Amino acid sequence: MDIVFASSALRHGYTSQDFYELLAGRYLKIRSQRDLEDVYELLGRNLDGDYLHIVYRVLPDRRLRVFHISRMTEKQKRRY
Repeated sequence: MDIVFASSALRHGYTSQDFYELLAGRYLKIRSQRDLEDVYELLGRNLDGDYLHIVYRVLPDRRLRVFHISRMTEKQKRRY
C-alpha cells in the first residue's frame, strides 16, 4: 500500500518513521471525529513511547495520505 505524507503531517516534529512505528504496535483506529468522509484517526505510541495522534485520508486510488501527526491530548490518551 502506498502512503503519501503531506508536509502538514511533519510540522510537529514527527517523521514518517513515527507513523510506521505506531502501526507496528498496539493502536486504536477510529473514524474521523469531525465526520469527514474517508478520514480516519489512529491513536498509539511510537518506539520512543510518545503518545501519537495521526490523521489520514484514503484517496480514490486507495493510497493513504497522512496529513497530521502530533501528540495526543489528555482526552485522547484516556480513550486510547
